[in-house]
Amino acid sequence: MKAMELNRKISLSSGLFTTTMILIIGLIVYIQWMSTLKRQMELSAQDLAVTIADMGEVKYNLTRSNGAIPLQRLAEELKLSTRVQYIHILDTRGIYYAHTFPAQLGTREEDPFLLALLENTSSHSVVRSTESSRLPSVEAVVPVYYQGEFAGLVIAGMLNGRVFQDIRLNLQSLLLFFILAVFISLFSSGKLADNIKKSMHGMEPREIARLLGQRAMTLENLKEGIVTIDQYGSIIYFNRSARTLTGLNDGDLNKPVHSFFFGDDYFTCLQKKRTMISEMITPEGLTLQCRMEPIEEKDSDSLLGVTMLFENLTEVRARAEELTGIRQMNEGLRAQNHEFLNKLHTISGMIELGEHREAVQFINGISHNRQEMTAKLGRLIKEPSVAGLLLGKYNKAQELKIRFRLDEESYLPEDSAKVDLINLVLGNLIENALDELKKSSGGALTVKISRESGRCLIEVSDNGKGIEDKEKAFEKGFSTKGADRGLGLYLIKKNVLREGGEIRLETKPGHTVFTVVLPGERRQKG
Repeated sequence: MKAMELNRKISLSSGLFTTTMILIIGLIVYIQWMSTLKRQMELSAQDLAVTIADMGEVKYNLTRSNGAIPLQRLAEELKLSTRVQYIHILDTRGIYYAHTFPAQLGTREEDPFLLALLENTSSHSVVRSTESSRLPSVEAVVPVYYQGEFAGLVIAGMLNGRVFQDIRLNLQSLLLFFILAVFISLFSSGKLADNIKKSMHGMEPREIARLLGQRAMTLENLKEGIVTIDQYGSIIYFNRSARTLTGLNDGDLNKPVHSFFFGDDYFTCLQKKRTMISEMITPEGLTLQCRMEPIEEKDSDSLLGVTMLFENLTEVRARAEELTGIRQMNEGLRAQNHEFLNKLHTISGMIELGEHREAVQFINGISHNRQEMTAKLGRLIKEPSVAGLLLGKYNKAQELKIRFRLDEESYLPEDSAKVDLINLVLGNLIENALDELKKSSGGALTVKISRESGRCLIEVSDNGKGIEDKEKAFEKGFSTKGADRGLGLYLIKKNVLREGGEIRLETKPGHTVFTVVLPGERRQKG
């Protein structure tokens, strides 16, 4: 059988609970009300009986043999003028001097309770319920004394049926109120269930549990470390990778973030209310890249906290350098393909024009230039990845009509140390130079790579217009090529300084030289 939906469960449970409470409250109110009414009936009957027993006419006629006539008339008059249903008067022998039914006058009472009161001649009034009699009632029995002598009893009774008739309208109103309250409770329960279901996006608890389980599993299996901090600065969540990268453990949950190495960056992100990227070093010496995202409350400017995404910077660099190498290779192939197409078009035109000798000379010139650059790279640059990078940049320069020259004093042995960093430096510096030189004709670019005292020296120079603001050239975001640029020189300087190297810039109109010095030894094979 299909499980009952959440809104139906809530409606039935809430409606049943509310209805039960209303019925219980109604029953308690009814019992209290009826108890109060009964008590009021007893007090009213007792007050009337005491008043009648204290009347001189009653006392006098109760001692006379023919006193039943005036007492019966008096009892009927009092019954008509009050809410009492019957008034009985007995003498000391138990003979009726007044009765609801006149035929009972002169007869003797046989109720053991009343006979016992006549024998005891008690001076106290008594109130009792006569539920078992023909007319269920509450009656008050009061002794009558004439000249200090016990003369009989006055009995005043109020029928429950009459009282129910008087309060019937109130009981009906109370019943209607309870029915309306039950209906309102059921309607409210349905609305509450709908609102709860809406706030849960129409999902059932089992669906929410499954979704949360899937998300938790996804977060736990991410390679990146995730740490979530609330607006009060307490750590409220971290995944498995965060344990490995940051050293957090279960005992760190709900601890203040300022006691951890990433605490200062959290408060900076919270104040600036924007995404931030920074590098951090753990107490164990591991370098991490951290991306911080502020968590904003929906439809509000207030922040609920910050989520931090940690990555091992060594792995990030490896991926970036791999992607950079592929990109550079693609650019080189694209440039080479474009250049070959242009050359083929030129050769085709010469042949159609009948300039066969000139076509042969053009082909020989192209072949000679390319063979010369290939031979130079093979002779001077023994590291294959660096040679491939330079050949790709040479092809792109040829496409852009920029003269590309590799200094004859260049030399880089195979298996050199810090090859990835060398490619990063060369790729960015050459690309920046090409972007600048393509804006005008006659551009020239010179690259020199050499070894001096175990150090690697890289020089990239061009004859562009130069950099006006030399001091800001290495700042993050500084660029002359538009928005979302300005990371190349920043990354170069950051990585070079981390390796203990240095970078220098000399610039003026027509002459710009970047010099990078990298320390290091030849890396060992195998």
